[in-house]
Amino acid sequence: MRTGHFTSTAARDRFHALYDDAVAGLGPTSSRDIATTHGVVRVLTCDGPPGDPFVLLPGAGSPGVSWAPNVPALRRRATVHLVDPLGGPGASTQDVPLRSVADQIRWLRDVLDTLGPCHLVGTSMGGRLAFEVARRAPAGIRTLGLLDPARTFTGIPAGTVAASIGAQPGAPPWLRRRFVARLGGGADVGDDPVARLIEAGLSGYASAIPLPPLPTARDVAEVGVRTLVLLGGRSTMLDAGRARDRAALLPHGTVEVWPDATHALPGEFPERVAERLSSLVTAS
Repeated sequence: MRTGHFTSTAARDRFHALYDDAVAGLGPTSSRDIATTHGVVRVLTCDGPPGDPFVLLPGAGSPGVSWAPNVPALRRRATVHLVDPLGGPGASTQDVPLRSVADQIRWLRDVLDTLGPCHLVGTSMGGRLAFEVARRAPAGIRTLGLLDPARTFTGIPAGTVAASIGAQPGAPPWLRRRFVARLGGGADVGDDPVARLIEAGLSGYASAIPLPPLPTARDVAEVGVRTLVLLGGRSTMLDAGRARDRAALLPHGTVEVWPDATHALPGEFPERVAERLSSLVTAS
């Protein structure tokens, strides 16, 4: 198995120029590189008030800075750590292939052990990884936030799987833009800097992340961490009704379907998301 890599020097340079612009827009930010079992992981830190920080995991094909719309509201409540996952585009460097979900948990555990106790939040496939580490290796995870998590409580709809050909390197730009827009319910992403960064990652980076299996009902019932699940009623990555029913098996879970939200729920409702995560933290 290979490691994730940019498809060309030009693709790498274009991505990093957009990445640097996005990071500059975060406001005061520091960075650190954390050595893990499978490579060096870049973590961006946006300082906030004292207390256990939020650690945010982005969706597949996205770096941590794709959480930019959520940072202002969250950092008013606590420090925010943005993780660039191994195997995807960003400033992390993958040295060893990821062959299984267990491998993904190993590198993420190294990151979490370095950062200390936290409130772990993931969206899309980042939510899937957050779910798995909270189930199998929850040390120090105070709460778990899953924002329209992909392949966690239901499979990905067939139409979205078919459309994901636009997410492959080398896909025509129009097809890639159509796929990115589909995730946002068909909205025109235009010159949105986060959308442009994600597009650059999709077009110029060959990811190397194993596809995790769909968790069983028993798996869901094994999560012992207090959990908030927010589902988009208009999501193209899951069936909200079926996902709500499966997520109801979480022993310490709160599950909400937001009817007007798409798969891009975090960026569509940043203040509301921050309020709900803050309530989760307060109740823990």
